[in-house]
Amino acid sequence: MKPKSFNRIPAGLKLLAAAALGLSALDARAGGTAPDLDGDGIPNIVDPDVDADGIPNALDENVDGGIARSGPYAGQYVGDHVQNDNPAENDIDDDGLADDSLGETDTDGDAKTDSSAWETDTDGDARTDIAPAERDMDGDGRLDDDFSEDDIDGDSLDDDDLLEDDIDGDNSSDSMDDDIDGDSRGNRVTDDDDIDGDGRHNTADDEKDDDGDGAHDRDDDDDNNDGIEDHDDDDHHNEDDEIEQEVQLTPGPAATAGSSAKVELQSMATGKIELKIRGSDFPAGDYGIVIGGVVRGTLKMRQDDDEVRGRTEFETGSLEDDELPLTFPVAGEAVSIVQGGNTWFSGVIPTPPPPPVPGDDDHHDHTFIGLLTRAAGVPAEAKAEAEIDVGLAGVTVFEVEIEGVPAGTYGVAVGGIPRGNITVIAYPDRTRGELRFEAEPEGDDLLLNFPVTGLPVTITQGTTLFFSGTVPGGE
Repeated sequence: MKPKSFNRIPAGLKLLAAAALGLSALDARAGGTAPDLDGDGIPNIVDPDVDADGIPNALDENVDGGIARSGPYAGQYVGDHVQNDNPAENDIDDDGLADDSLGETDTDGDAKTDSSAWETDTDGDARTDIAPAERDMDGDGRLDDDFSEDDIDGDSLDDDDLLEDDIDGDNSSDSMDDDIDGDSRGNRVTDDDDIDGDGRHNTADDEKDDDGDGAHDRDDDDDNNDGIEDHDDDDHHNEDDEIEQEVQLTPGPAATAGSSAKVELQSMATGKIELKIRGSDFPAGDYGIVIGGVVRGTLKMRQDDDEVRGRTEFETGSLEDDELPLTFPVAGEAVSIVQGGNTWFSGVIPTPPPPPVPGDDDHHDHTFIGLLTRAAGVPAEAKAEAEIDVGLAGVTVFEVEIEGVPAGTYGVAVGGIPRGNITVIAYPDRTRGELRFEAEPEGDDLLLNFPVTGLPVTITQGTTLFFSGTVPGGE
C-alpha cells in the first residue's frame, strides 16, 4: 500500500478536548489500552457508536466526533470535527488503524467488514459505494481513479493482486462488472482510459490485463469487458505482441450492390495465427473459400436482423467452437469467395511485416501469463500462474508464482520433469512464493536450459497436487 500524503488536521482540536475532558484517544494509546473515545468502556474498534452521539457508526457522517448523549462525557463534544469523507480524515472510526492500512478491515466501524457483501458504504459518508457521486470509496483521501490509488475498495488487497477479483467492492466480480473500477465511467476505452483503476493507461506497455479480470489481454476475447468481443469492438487496441492486418476484397462480376467482404490476419509473437473471412450484405447461402487455389472452407451467409452476415475463422493450435484448423500457408496467398462457378470477391491475404532486428530501439520482450487451475481441496483464495518473457532469441524468463496456500515447500514440474521447488512464505497479508528461471540467470535465479512453452506444468507437495495447467505461448 502506498503511504497516505494527508496529515490529520484536527489534532489540535482533539488535544484541546482531551485537556477539557481529561480523556482522549491519545491518552488511551499512551496507556497501552485500546482507544475508547466516549469513555464507555467499549473500545472504538467494536463500539457501535464511537462518539456516543446517538447516531450509529453505520449512519454517522462523522463517526469519531459529536456531542455525547450518554456515558461519562454526556453533553460534551468528544472527538474531531472532520467528516468521514474529508481528505484530512485518515482514521474514520478512531480505532488507531489508518484507513488505508493493511490491518483496517472495517473502515467506518459499522461492524461490516470492507470486503463484506453487506457493506455498501465503505467509508460511511452516506454515499453508497456504487453511487456516481462516490469518487473515494474507501475514504483514504485518494480518488478511486487517481494514479496513486492501488486499493480502490479498501479491502487491503492491491488492485493488481492475484486474489483481488472485485476491484471496486460492489460484489460483482471483475469478469462480470461493466464498471470494474467503480469510477462511473464504464469500461469502454473511449470513456475510461484506465479500466481497472490500477494507475496504468489501457494502452501502456506494462498494462497486460486491461480489465483486471485475471485473463491476460492476449488471451482475453473481451479486453475491456464491455460485452463486445475484441474482433467486433471498435474500441479494442492491439496488444504489443500482436499484429492485426485487414484487407477489403475486390467485388467480382457476381457481387451485388452494397455487398462487401474482407480478410483479417492476426499474427502473435508466439507464432499463433488467426485468419478471419467476413462477408456482409450479399445473398444468404453457402460460399466456398478458396486460398492458394484450394477450397479451404465455407463462408455461411445468414440473415441477422436487417442484414446478411457471415464469418469463418481459421486458427493454429487449439480451436474453439466453429473454428477451422489453419494447417496451410496463408500470408501472401490469393483468396476468393465463390459460388456456383462465379467469383463474388477476390484479393490477396496480407503478409505480416518482418520481426524486429537485434538492436532495434523499439524491440522489447513480450510477457505471457497463464493462470493455473486449482486441484480439488485447494483453498478457494489460492492462486498460481505461469509466466514467460519472449524475446528475439526465444523464451528468456520462465516464472511460476503461487499465493494463498500454506507456507512450505512445493515442487514444480514442466512436461512431467521436476524442475525446482517453490518456498512459500507467510507474509502479514498472505502467503506467497515464486520460482524463476532465466536464460542468463542472476542472483538466486535458476538457469533456463529446457523447453517450456505449451508444456504442462504442475505444482505439488509430496504426492498432493495443488495446481496444474499449461505454460503459455505454445498455441
